[in-house]
Amino acid sequence: MKIDIKFKPSFAQATVTLDDGEGIKSESGAMVAKSDNVSIETHKAQKGGLFKSIKSALLGGESFWMNTFTANNGSGEVKLAPTLPGDIAQVDLANQTLFVQSTGFLASTPAIEMDTKFQGLKGFFSGESLFFLKLSGTGPLLLSSFGGIDVMDVDGTFIIDTGHVVAFEDSLNYEVTKFGGWKSFFLGGEGIVAKFKGNGKVWIQTRNVPGLGKWLRSNLPPKR
Repeated sequence: MKIDIKFKPSFAQATVTLDDGEGIKSESGAMVAKSDNVSIETHKAQKGGLFKSIKSALLGGESFWMNTFTANNGSGEVKLAPTLPGDIAQVDLANQTLFVQSTGFLASTPAIEMDTKFQGLKGFFSGESLFFLKLSGTGPLLLSSFGGIDVMDVDGTFIIDTGHVVAFEDSLNYEVTKFGGWKSFFLGGEGIVAKFKGNGKVWIQTRNVPGLGKWLRSNLPPKR
């Protein structure tokens, strides 16, 4: 397949050109437009039975249903975009595993398998999902973000605000901790961060949804 990403980084949209018989799976609601000869099949988020799909939907934050678009009787195209204004990044996996925040998955080749990774109780304190999506296999993967996407090469230790993490390679370990001392934690506006250790790539977003929600709440008119 050929993937062309336009309108980066604020309002990115991916145009995916499929060969005859080729397909791509996406989160539900991601389609903007498609060729008439591209069929759409709605299915459970994962292979492996009902339980895994429910786990992905309820605990991973991912839609219970996903869509697979397939070109029939010739090539066709489908245009995909995330719900939030932001960027799209293409990652070509080669028998690799990536952990992705549930809101960071946009689409992938059907050959890439999806599962979930439990974060433990640290998920409660980070304010994020208790699960990451575990994406494994070979082929193109599309990540989406709120704001622009920055790719960082970690070699050693690096600290990232939890609300800005989009994805990371499985060669990295991480722990969730408070930012600085207690004064910084309560008054500095940073809160909880993820400390990544090892050697690998991390994809981060320049904006975060909790920050947007806090700003909106602070600017709403008072209730009467």
